[in-house]
Amino acid sequence: MEVPQAGDSPGDGVHIGFEPAVWVAPFIAEKNSRIFREHPDWFVRDDAGEPLRSDRVGFGGWRNGPWYVLDGTHPAVAGHLETLFRTMHREWGCTYFKLDANYWGAIHGGRHHDPDATRIEAYRRGMQAILRGAENSFILGCNHPIWPSLGLIHGGRCSDDIGTDWRRIRKTAIESFNRGWQHGRLWLNDPDTVMLAGKQPENERLCRAAAVIATGGLVLSGDDLSALPDDRLAILRKLLPPSGVPARFQDATFSVGTIERPGGRSLVLFNWSGEAVERTVRLPSRCRVTDFWTGEDLGIREGALSLPLPPRSSRLLVCSPASERP
Repeated sequence: MEVPQAGDSPGDGVHIGFEPAVWVAPFIAEKNSRIFREHPDWFVRDDAGEPLRSDRVGFGGWRNGPWYVLDGTHPAVAGHLETLFRTMHREWGCTYFKLDANYWGAIHGGRHHDPDATRIEAYRRGMQAILRGAENSFILGCNHPIWPSLGLIHGGRCSDDIGTDWRRIRKTAIESFNRGWQHGRLWLNDPDTVMLAGKQPENERLCRAAAVIATGGLVLSGDDLSALPDDRLAILRKLLPPSGVPARFQDATFSVGTIERPGGRSLVLFNWSGEAVERTVRLPSRCRVTDFWTGEDLGIREGALSLPLPPRSSRLLVCSPASERP
Protein backbone atom coordinates (compact mmCIF):
# COMPACT_ATOMS: atom_id res chain seq x y z
CA MET A 1 0.00 0.00 0.00
CA GLU A 2 1.39 3.37 -0.99
CA VAL A 3 1.49 5.95 1.79
CA PRO A 4 -0.58 8.93 0.59
CA GLN A 5 0.59 12.49 1.03
CA ALA A 6 -1.19 15.11 3.10
CA GLY A 7 -4.01 16.57 1.07
CA ASP A 8 -4.48 13.50 -1.14
CA SER A 9 -8.06 12.33 -1.61
CA PRO A 10 -8.54 8.61 -0.93
CA GLY A 11 -11.04 8.26 -3.76
CA ASP A 12 -11.22 9.00 -7.45
CA GLY A 13 -12.75 12.22 -8.72
CA VAL A 14 -13.89 15.35 -6.93
CA HIS A 15 -15.56 15.21 -3.52
CA ILE A 16 -17.85 18.06 -2.52
CA GLY A 17 -19.51 18.47 0.86
CA PHE A 18 -19.62 15.96 3.67
CA GLU A 19 -18.76 12.26 3.49
CA PRO A 20 -19.48 9.78 6.28
CA ALA A 21 -16.67 8.21 8.29
CA VAL A 22 -17.02 5.25 10.64
CA TRP A 23 -15.24 4.39 13.88
CA VAL A 24 -15.27 0.61 14.18
CA ALA A 25 -13.41 -2.13 16.06
CA PRO A 26 -13.51 -4.92 13.48
CA PHE A 27 -11.79 -7.77 15.35
CA ILE A 28 -13.62 -7.81 18.68
CA ALA A 29 -17.03 -8.91 19.92
CA GLU A 30 -18.78 -8.97 23.27
CA LYS A 31 -20.19 -12.18 24.73
CA ASN A 32 -23.78 -10.96 24.31
CA SER A 33 -23.30 -9.81 20.72
CA ARG A 34 -25.25 -11.45 17.91
CA ILE A 35 -22.12 -12.45 16.01
CA PHE A 36 -20.71 -14.23 19.07
CA ARG A 37 -23.97 -16.05 19.79
CA GLU A 38 -24.49 -17.19 16.20
CA HIS A 39 -20.89 -17.92 15.17
CA PRO A 40 -18.79 -18.99 18.17
CA ASP A 41 -16.63 -21.04 15.79
CA TRP A 42 -15.40 -17.81 14.11
CA PHE A 43 -13.32 -16.81 17.14
CA VAL A 44 -9.77 -17.46 18.27
CA ARG A 45 -9.92 -20.43 20.65
CA ASP A 46 -8.25 -21.35 23.92
CA ASP A 47 -6.56 -24.67 24.69
CA ALA A 48 -9.93 -26.25 25.52
CA GLY A 49 -11.35 -25.30 22.12
CA GLU A 50 -13.59 -22.55 23.52
CA PRO A 51 -13.55 -18.91 22.36
CA LEU A 52 -10.56 -17.26 24.03
CA ARG A 53 -11.35 -14.68 26.71
CA SER A 54 -8.96 -11.82 26.05
CA ASP A 55 -8.58 -11.09 29.76
CA ARG A 56 -7.01 -14.53 30.21
CA VAL A 57 -3.95 -13.51 28.16
CA GLY A 58 -3.91 -9.70 28.39
CA PHE A 59 -6.19 -6.69 28.60
CA GLY A 60 -9.84 -7.69 28.40
CA GLY A 61 -11.14 -4.45 26.86
CA TRP A 62 -12.12 -1.01 28.10
CA ARG A 63 -15.88 -1.62 28.29
CA ASN A 64 -18.28 -4.58 28.29
CA GLY A 65 -15.43 -7.06 28.50
CA PRO A 66 -13.99 -9.52 28.26
CA TRP A 67 -13.73 -9.23 24.50
CA TYR A 68 -13.43 -12.15 22.11
CA VAL A 69 -11.43 -12.02 18.91
CA LEU A 70 -12.48 -12.87 15.37
CA ASP A 71 -10.05 -15.29 13.76
CA GLY A 72 -8.60 -13.72 10.62
CA THR A 73 -7.56 -17.15 9.30
CA HIS A 74 -11.16 -18.39 9.17
CA PRO A 75 -12.57 -18.11 5.61
CA ALA A 76 -16.02 -17.18 6.93
CA VAL A 77 -14.52 -14.36 8.98
CA ALA A 78 -12.65 -13.04 5.96
CA GLY A 79 -15.89 -13.11 3.98
CA HIS A 80 -17.78 -11.39 6.77
CA LEU A 81 -15.23 -8.56 7.09
CA GLU A 82 -15.03 -8.03 3.35
CA THR A 83 -18.82 -7.89 2.97
CA LEU A 84 -19.23 -5.64 6.01
CA PHE A 85 -16.78 -3.02 4.78
CA ARG A 86 -17.98 -3.19 1.19
CA THR A 87 -21.51 -2.49 2.44
CA MET A 88 -20.35 0.50 4.50
CA HIS A 89 -18.32 1.83 1.58
CA ARG A 90 -20.62 1.26 -1.39
CA GLU A 91 -24.07 1.49 0.19
CA TRP A 92 -23.44 3.90 3.06
CA GLY A 93 -20.88 6.01 1.19
CA CYS A 94 -18.16 5.76 3.83
CA THR A 95 -14.72 6.78 2.57
CA TYR A 96 -12.86 6.93 5.91
CA PHE A 97 -12.57 4.11 8.44
CA LYS A 98 -11.01 4.44 11.87
CA LEU A 99 -10.15 0.91 12.94
CA ASP A 100 -9.77 0.67 16.71
CA ALA A 101 -8.66 -2.14 19.02
CA ASN A 102 -6.57 -3.63 16.22
CA TYR A 103 -4.18 -5.07 18.80
CA TRP A 104 -6.72 -7.76 19.61
CA GLY A 105 -6.62 -9.00 16.02
CA ALA A 106 -3.07 -10.22 16.74
CA ILE A 107 -3.87 -11.60 20.19
CA HIS A 108 -1.39 -14.08 21.63
CA GLY A 109 -2.08 -17.31 23.48
CA GLY A 110 -4.82 -18.59 21.18
CA ARG A 111 -5.43 -21.21 18.50
CA HIS A 112 -6.55 -20.40 14.98
CA HIS A 113 -8.66 -22.09 12.32
CA ASP A 114 -5.44 -22.40 10.29
CA PRO A 115 -3.16 -24.22 12.76
CA ASP A 116 -0.05 -23.21 10.81
CA ALA A 117 -0.77 -19.48 10.89
CA THR A 118 0.88 -17.14 13.36
CA ARG A 119 -1.11 -14.51 15.21
CA ILE A 120 0.50 -11.88 12.94
CA GLU A 121 -0.68 -13.76 9.86
CA ALA A 122 -4.17 -13.92 11.38
CA TYR A 123 -4.20 -10.16 11.88
CA ARG A 124 -2.90 -9.42 8.40
CA ARG A 125 -5.37 -11.76 6.69
CA GLY A 126 -8.23 -10.08 8.52
CA MET A 127 -6.92 -6.64 7.55
CA GLN A 128 -6.52 -7.67 3.93
CA ALA A 129 -10.18 -8.74 3.88
CA ILE A 130 -11.13 -5.33 5.28
CA LEU A 131 -9.09 -3.58 2.58
CA ARG A 132 -10.77 -5.58 -0.16
CA GLY A 133 -14.17 -4.45 1.09
CA ALA A 134 -13.18 -0.83 1.83
CA GLU A 135 -11.63 -0.48 -1.65
CA ASN A 136 -10.24 3.07 -2.11
CA SER A 137 -11.21 4.34 1.35
CA PHE A 138 -8.78 5.91 3.82
CA ILE A 139 -7.84 3.44 6.56
CA LEU A 140 -6.73 4.74 9.96
CA GLY A 141 -5.24 2.30 12.45
CA CYS A 142 -5.70 2.87 16.16
CA ASN A 143 -4.28 0.66 18.92
CA HIS A 144 -2.68 -1.22 16.05
CA PRO A 145 0.40 -3.45 16.29
CA ILE A 146 3.04 -1.32 14.58
CA TRP A 147 5.16 -3.60 12.41
CA PRO A 148 2.35 -6.08 11.55
CA SER A 149 0.37 -3.10 10.19
CA LEU A 150 2.92 -2.14 7.53
CA GLY A 151 1.25 -1.75 4.16
CA LEU A 152 -2.24 -2.14 5.63
CA ILE A 153 -3.14 1.35 6.86
CA HIS A 154 -2.87 4.87 5.46
CA GLY A 155 -2.79 6.62 8.84
CA GLY A 156 -1.83 5.61 12.34
CA ARG A 157 -2.77 7.10 15.70
CA CYS A 158 0.48 8.10 17.36
CA SER A 159 -0.74 8.99 20.85
CA ASP A 160 -3.30 8.31 23.53
CA ASP A 161 -6.68 10.05 23.34
CA ILE A 162 -6.53 13.82 23.73
CA GLY A 163 -8.30 15.63 26.56
CA THR A 164 -8.74 19.24 27.63
CA ASP A 165 -6.69 18.90 30.84
CA TRP A 166 -3.04 19.98 30.74
CA ARG A 167 -1.65 16.59 31.77
CA ARG A 168 -3.28 14.96 28.74
CA ILE A 169 -2.23 17.78 26.38
CA ARG A 170 1.42 17.38 27.42
CA LYS A 171 1.34 13.58 27.45
CA THR A 172 -0.17 13.15 23.99
CA ALA A 173 2.16 15.75 22.47
CA ILE A 174 5.28 13.97 23.72
CA GLU A 175 3.94 10.60 22.61
CA SER A 176 3.34 11.98 19.11
CA PHE A 177 6.80 13.60 18.94
CA ASN A 178 8.43 10.30 19.88
CA ARG A 179 6.73 8.72 16.88
CA GLY A 180 7.53 11.51 14.45
CA TRP A 181 9.92 9.23 12.55
CA GLN A 182 6.95 7.12 11.39
CA HIS A 183 5.19 9.97 9.59
CA GLY A 184 5.47 9.78 5.81
CA ARG A 185 7.55 6.62 6.08
CA LEU A 186 5.14 4.04 7.47
CA TRP A 187 1.89 6.03 7.25
CA LEU A 188 0.50 9.48 8.07
CA ASN A 189 0.59 10.14 11.81
CA ASP A 190 -2.66 11.02 13.56
CA PRO A 191 -2.14 12.99 16.80
CA ASP A 192 -5.90 12.97 17.56
CA THR A 193 -8.17 15.99 17.37
CA VAL A 194 -7.24 19.63 17.87
CA MET A 195 -9.86 20.34 20.60
CA LEU A 196 -10.49 24.09 20.37
CA ALA A 197 -13.77 24.14 22.32
CA GLY A 198 -14.00 24.06 26.09
CA LYS A 199 -12.87 26.30 28.92
CA GLN A 200 -9.14 25.56 28.97
CA PRO A 201 -6.87 28.62 29.08
CA GLU A 202 -5.84 30.18 25.77
CA ASN A 203 -2.16 29.36 26.33
CA GLU A 204 -2.96 25.65 26.73
CA ARG A 205 -5.29 25.67 23.72
CA LEU A 206 -2.59 27.18 21.50
CA CYS A 207 -0.03 24.78 22.93
CA ARG A 208 -2.21 21.88 21.77
CA ALA A 209 -2.62 23.45 18.32
CA ALA A 210 1.14 24.00 18.05
CA ALA A 211 1.74 20.39 19.02
CA VAL A 212 -0.54 19.21 16.21
CA ILE A 213 1.42 21.33 13.73
CA ALA A 214 4.70 19.97 15.10
CA THR A 215 3.64 16.38 14.40
CA GLY A 216 3.26 17.23 10.70
CA GLY A 217 0.39 14.74 10.57
CA LEU A 218 -3.36 14.70 10.12
CA VAL A 219 -5.46 17.63 11.31
CA LEU A 220 -8.78 16.48 12.74
CA SER A 221 -11.42 18.53 14.54
CA GLY A 222 -13.58 16.99 17.22
CA ASP A 223 -15.54 20.19 17.87
CA ASP A 224 -18.98 21.34 16.78
CA LEU A 225 -17.73 23.84 14.20
CA SER A 226 -21.06 25.65 14.08
CA ALA A 227 -20.63 26.52 17.77
CA LEU A 228 -16.99 27.62 17.68
CA PRO A 229 -16.40 31.37 18.02
CA ASP A 230 -14.61 33.13 15.19
CA ASP A 231 -11.27 33.41 16.99
CA ARG A 232 -11.09 29.65 17.47
CA LEU A 233 -12.22 28.92 13.93
CA ALA A 234 -9.33 31.14 12.84
CA ILE A 235 -6.93 28.85 14.71
CA LEU A 236 -8.32 25.81 12.89
CA ARG A 237 -8.00 27.55 9.53
CA LYS A 238 -4.34 28.31 10.30
CA LEU A 239 -3.72 24.57 10.72
CA LEU A 240 -4.86 23.79 7.18
CA PRO A 241 -3.52 22.34 5.03
CA PRO A 242 -1.22 20.15 7.16
CA SER A 243 2.46 20.81 6.54
CA GLY A 244 3.23 17.11 6.21
CA VAL A 245 6.62 17.74 7.88
CA PRO A 246 7.25 16.78 11.54
CA ALA A 247 9.41 19.03 13.69
CA ARG A 248 12.98 17.99 14.45
CA PHE A 249 13.66 18.70 18.11
CA GLN A 250 16.97 19.62 19.71
CA ASP A 251 16.65 16.96 22.41
CA ALA A 252 14.26 14.64 24.21
CA THR A 253 12.74 17.45 26.26
CA PHE A 254 10.86 18.48 23.10
CA SER A 255 11.28 22.14 23.99
CA VAL A 256 12.75 23.56 20.78
CA GLY A 257 11.93 22.19 17.33
CA THR A 258 12.48 23.13 13.70
CA ILE A 259 10.08 22.49 10.83
CA GLU A 260 11.88 22.58 7.46
CA ARG A 261 9.73 22.97 4.37
CA PRO A 262 10.52 23.90 0.77
CA GLY A 263 8.80 27.24 1.36
CA GLY A 264 10.71 28.12 4.51
CA ARG A 265 11.43 27.29 8.10
CA SER A 266 9.31 27.44 11.24
CA LEU A 267 10.42 27.26 14.86
CA VAL A 268 8.26 25.76 17.61
CA LEU A 269 9.05 26.46 21.27
CA PHE A 270 7.34 24.75 24.21
CA ASN A 271 7.28 25.33 27.93
CA TRP A 272 5.86 22.17 29.50
CA SER A 273 6.46 23.36 33.06
CA GLY A 274 4.43 25.39 35.52
CA GLU A 275 7.08 28.13 35.71
CA ALA A 276 8.04 30.87 33.25
CA VAL A 277 11.18 30.03 31.23
CA GLU A 278 13.29 31.46 28.44
CA ARG A 279 13.87 29.43 25.30
CA THR A 280 16.84 30.02 22.99
CA VAL A 281 17.21 28.83 19.42
CA ARG A 282 20.04 29.54 16.99
CA LEU A 283 19.06 30.89 13.59
CA PRO A 284 21.08 29.49 10.66
CA SER A 285 21.03 32.80 8.79
CA ARG A 286 19.75 36.35 8.97
CA CYS A 287 15.97 36.25 8.64
CA ARG A 288 12.72 38.00 9.43
CA VAL A 289 10.78 36.37 12.26
CA THR A 290 7.00 36.60 12.60
CA ASP A 291 4.50 35.05 14.97
CA PHE A 292 2.52 32.30 13.21
CA TRP A 293 -0.76 32.96 15.02
CA THR A 294 -0.89 36.74 15.10
CA GLY A 295 1.41 37.77 12.25
CA GLU A 296 3.34 40.02 14.67
CA ASP A 297 6.66 41.11 13.18
CA LEU A 298 9.50 40.30 15.60
CA GLY A 299 12.02 41.97 13.33
CA ILE A 300 15.08 40.86 11.43
CA ARG A 301 17.15 38.51 13.58
CA GLU A 302 20.37 36.58 13.32
CA GLY A 303 22.43 34.39 15.61
CA ALA A 304 20.69 33.31 18.79
CA LEU A 305 17.04 34.18 19.39
CA SER A 306 15.77 34.04 22.99
CA LEU A 307 12.13 34.47 23.95
CA PRO A 308 10.31 34.27 27.30
CA LEU A 309 7.55 31.66 27.59
CA PRO A 310 4.88 31.78 30.31
CA PRO A 311 3.96 28.52 32.09
CA ARG A 312 2.31 25.86 29.92
CA SER A 313 2.72 27.75 26.69
CA SER A 314 4.31 27.68 23.25
CA ARG A 315 5.50 29.98 20.48
CA LEU A 316 5.28 29.19 16.79
CA LEU A 317 7.52 31.38 14.66
CA VAL A 318 7.94 31.70 10.91
CA CYS A 319 11.40 32.52 9.52
CA SER A 320 11.53 34.12 6.08
CA PRO A 321 14.28 35.85 4.05
CA ALA A 322 15.22 39.15 5.63
CA SER A 323 14.15 41.02 2.49
CA GLU A 324 10.53 39.84 2.80
CA ARG A 325 7.93 42.00 4.48
CA PRO A 326 5.57 40.33 7.00
